Amino acid sequence: MPKIAFLWPEVEFRALGLTAPSGYTMNFGRAGVRAEAEAASINADYIISASGSGTVDAALLGLAPKTRLVQLTGAGYDNVDRHECARLSIPVAYMPGLNAPSVAQTVVQMAFRLRRPLTLLTRGGAEEWTAARANNITGHELNGRVGVIGFGHIGRAVASLFIGLGLEVVRAAHVKQADPFVHALSLEELISTSDIIVVALPATTKTKNLIDTSLLSLIKPGAILLNCGRGGIVDEAALSVLIETGRLAGAGFDVFEQEPLPKSHPFLSLPSECRHRVILTAHVAGQTTESKRRNFSIALDNVGRVARGEPPLYQLDPPASE
Repeated sequence: MPKIAFLWPEVEFRALGLTAPSGYTMNFGRAGVRAEAEAASINADYIISASGSGTVDAALLGLAPKTRLVQLTGAGYDNVDRHECARLSIPVAYMPGLNAPSVAQTVVQMAFRLRRPLTLLTRGGAEEWTAARANNITGHELNGRVGVIGFGHIGRAVASLFIGLGLEVVRAAHVKQADPFVHALSLEELISTSDIIVVALPATTKTKNLIDTSLLSLIKPGAILLNCGRGGIVDEAALSVLIETGRLAGAGFDVFEQEPLPKSHPFLSLPSECRHRVILTAHVAGQTTESKRRNFSIALDNVGRVARGEPPLYQLDPPASE
């Protein structure tokens, strides 16, 4: 019976009401826990892995010499050795845009929280009520210009939500991306004029360290920066300095250059009076019940397509042809 290595916790798969396809066995293991990923992948015919967690490399593929498909459950594919997959003639497929609504909503949620923190009531009574009103941090409306860097599925979803909230949205100019309703600016002008900067870029050789010290020095005083793309695109150490000095009003990061986030990260070393201006999440912006169900279902459908001799949906081109 063909075997699927499903590199996600089994409890998350079952919680969605999903079951193994008829005629297949499934072995589960967390992609980010190497021992579990290896155990699940031994002699697998199909490998379905989380994006941005763990690595599907030559060593893992060596445990599954009959692999017919490497399927990612997200938009990222930087954790797969695509050169090795190409050498072995293994197709690699991903999920472009299927988690875009979840990621975009997380971005807007971060923006609201940074611009207008809420003092929450937990006990009730006059004492807490009075203290909460006295200690309430006066916030701001979401207004001004939103600059989106990276206008793929996620960037477009982010733009749509902010436009719906009545904000002006601009995008970084790119030769392969066009939108008649969202004005394109140079990266320098976007960063220097935007009140909210959203980074929604994939990790590539061209985007690595793109938002460096030089570009960050152009940031409009009082702006906030949100990164929902990939780590390693924004100079995180330089950004932490802008937060500490007050040049940057706030930052929200779901992705980091090093994951898991190390305890020594400069964001975690900020003075206590600055910490409320930073929101850090564990690369979970795209993980909602709805997005997981979409991604997992299509991933399993792709197994069936490959088994029937058909190409998988959303197959990536071999790296040499990019």
